[in-house]
Amino acid sequence: MTNQSPLERRYRRWLAFYPQSFRAEHAEEMVAVLMEGANPDQARPSAGEATNLATHGLSRRAGRRFPGDWERAHAKVMLPLRIVIALWLCFLSAVLIGYHRGEIWLILLVPAIVAHILIAYRLRRNTARR
Repeated sequence: MTNQSPLERRYRRWLAFYPQSFRAEHAEEMVAVLMEGANPDQARPSAGEATNLATHGLSRRAGRRFPGDWERAHAKVMLPLRIVIALWLCFLSAVLIGYHRGEIWLILLVPAIVAHILIAYRLRRNTARR
């Protein structure tokens, strides 16, 4: 662990999103797979890799799957609903910014918009498989 490349150290930092017990069991294997798939001249994890590690680590900490089993079973209804909610939150953000009251609310609204879009994307993958 002392002769780590900068890329390997960065991958290990992103693994901090996972629970300690999971890291103790799987960290070495995960870092080995990530390093094997990395380009030789790559200096940092790609945005997709970082997002993937963060979302999966946080969902592992939360102890549940996103979206849940019920939402996966009703994906044909929930997919458009999630998209409509995300669009509504975007509209609401634009209105609040227009009235110069959105700066504080964006701290809450932007993560909510991103969460709805991410869950809709995952639901879309489920509807495509069926």
